[in-house]
Amino acid sequence: MTPLSIVALIPAAGLGARFGDQTLKQYAPIHGHPMMYWTIRRIHMGLKPNLIAVVLSRDDKQFASLIPELPDNVLPLYCGGATRAESVANGLTSLSERVLPETWIVVHDAARCAIPIPTLAHLTNELRAMPAASDEGLILALPLSDTLKRANADQTRSEKTLERSGLWGAQTPQCFRFHVLQEALALDTAHTSTDEAQAVERWCEETGTPKPKFVRGSRQNIKLTYPEDLPVVSALIALQEKIT
Repeated sequence: MTPLSIVALIPAAGLGARFGDQTLKQYAPIHGHPMMYWTIRRIHMGLKPNLIAVVLSRDDKQFASLIPELPDNVLPLYCGGATRAESVANGLTSLSERVLPETWIVVHDAARCAIPIPTLAHLTNELRAMPAASDEGLILALPLSDTLKRANADQTRSEKTLERSGLWGAQTPQCFRFHVLQEALALDTAHTSTDEAQAVERWCEETGTPKPKFVRGSRQNIKLTYPEDLPVVSALIALQEKIT
């Protein structure tokens, strides 16, 4: 089998608790398609990976209906775990016989379905420019523009204004060599990581590897989290796809 150089991994085994209980967030309808369709479409068109692996819950019954609409290089993996970190780790285990240690694993939130294709194309160029022997990672991020406030103990009042200089908001995709991400997620602290980059940062501290490099993201690359985000994402996709 020809070794894969870039593999996109989309964890989509979550229940979307903050989105409500009417439907799983990843299957929320947007312009006649489930949200997952748009996420995969963008990754396929902008990143052009060798493989798109989608990590699903073990009892997912909805993804199969999407397969006829998806690119041929989409691989569903029914190995989702109780947490995002566990789902990604399980996905890596499932891919271990298909990839080499230096394969780029590009992890993208299923809920970031409106990421602009030019943003992904720029990330791909940055990825391909990385030295072959480098274990450094890349993550999309943006410098914070909102004023930050620390809340009081009961979360009802502003306690303090925080300095935002030097703070960035992490997005996805986040890109790491297969062996780096697998080793990082095997650390005892990995279960507390809120994204893959945090686990890799801890791995970098242990190994002396430079920490992940920022690649500028996009303000359109918003994460669909709450029901009120749906019309915003829908409008962005309509604009990007010129849907009338």
